[in-house]
Amino acid sequence: MSPALLTVVQVVVVVTLAPLAAGVVRRCKAFLQGRRGAPVLLPYWTLLTLMRKEIVLSSSTSWVFRAAPFVVLGTSLLSATLLPLVARGGAAAPLSHLVIVAGIWMLGAVFLVFAGLDSASSFGGMGASREMTISAFLEPALIVTFAAFAVASGSATVDGMLSVAGTGLIAHPWLLPAVAALGLVALGENARYPVDNPATHLELTMVHEAMVIEYSGPYLALMELASMVKLAVFALLLANVVVPAGLMAPSSGAAALALAPVVVLVKLGVVMALLAALESSIAKLRFYGLPEYFFGSLFLGLTSLAFGLFAGWL
Repeated sequence: MSPALLTVVQVVVVVTLAPLAAGVVRRCKAFLQGRRGAPVLLPYWTLLTLMRKEIVLSSSTSWVFRAAPFVVLGTSLLSATLLPLVARGGAAAPLSHLVIVAGIWMLGAVFLVFAGLDSASSFGGMGASREMTISAFLEPALIVTFAAFAVASGSATVDGMLSVAGTGLIAHPWLLPAVAALGLVALGENARYPVDNPATHLELTMVHEAMVIEYSGPYLALMELASMVKLAVFALLLANVVVPAGLMAPSSGAAALALAPVVVLVKLGVVMALLAALESSIAKLRFYGLPEYFFGSLFLGLTSLAFGLFAGWL
């Protein structure tokens, strides 16, 4: 199987199942909270409905506001192209360097902030300020966490980290804090509990929603799809770090290709169920308590990195 085909299959599978993953976590949260909940396929209909809606733009917006949805969605799709989510060894695998991946996610955050500021609304400015504060803590933790996996695998690319045999938790138990750090970073990057509440529109708690509140119609659909894809990307990345089994490779045959969507669906279902259980059992942190949360993730990543470097010296 050619690397280009692996990349195409991965992007198609991730984008197709991303709205379903969002629907699963909402339904699981409703079940755990004693509610019936919306159908798991509702995100698909929401996107289709938004695509048919009219676009309403404020007179204060510029080309930045109109370009931001495409850039944000583009960064999510690019991360789904580079990272080993469904397959490893794809055509874009050499570009999955840990600094490049962190830069791609940061680019999406920056344009999201620009969109919030360009709307000239108080909500947008507030959300943009909070987003930049959160990103300033998130990016170092993300890079340090990836660096710990790079030490274990001897590869600076995320694809290489999962492609080298014997770099899992069993071979390197000191990677366990790095896995925990990656989980904490994933919650922050996707504006989930305890960092943010994705379902709120309260002024005192909004971060991500405050920056997209001025969007409507197809622009809002692109923003929502970007958020869903990014959540699926982090969920699959975290699942593959813990259980790399099921990833396709260039040597895989037609059977692995047919089984790939099933494997991805199972991994997404498990991670989304765990996310729903976590969000139903904890409360959102105060904004001024978030630095301790992010310093905790940075400490966990540094701990794994230090142990990895120490083990390499022995």
